Amino acid sequence: MSQLCPCGSAVEYSLCCQPYLSGTQVAPDPSHLMRSRYTAFVLKQAEYLINTWHPDCQAATFREDIETGFAHTQWQGLTLFETADGASENEGYVSFVARFTEQGKSGAIIERSRFLKESGRWYYIDGKRPALGRNDPCPCGSDKKFKKCCGQ
Repeated sequence: MSQLCPCGSAVEYSLCCQPYLSGTQVAPDPSHLMRSRYTAFVLKQAEYLINTWHPDCQAATFREDIETGFAHTQWQGLTLFETADGASENEGYVSFVARFTEQGKSGAIIERSRFLKESGRWYYIDGKRPALGRNDPCPCGSDKKFKKCCGQ
């Protein structure tokens, strides 16, 4: 039986993020890299996460923290709500909401991630929480106000 990809694309995993996580392909753009990184969190694949962080981040030094986080976090869904080009063709942005539960408590990561392309590969470099007002619509697409949804 085929399994849908955890990234929320509604595409079978083997046709979506699996080629990136297996290393047979590289993500062609920041949004595909974002989706595949989310899938790596869901599937607890620390090596892929480390390899797709920009080398300047030295992600291997916090491998233990990544792996420890796997034990207590259940990922509930990913919503990409904006993609944008950067200052050059080698920079891009993806804004997203990643919902999770951790030790019985619901939470969400809301971030505008920055990606850099070097030697033909995209890497996650850093991210910032976008400015959202309490009464703004929630970027996760729930049609609720931010304060009543992911802003709790």
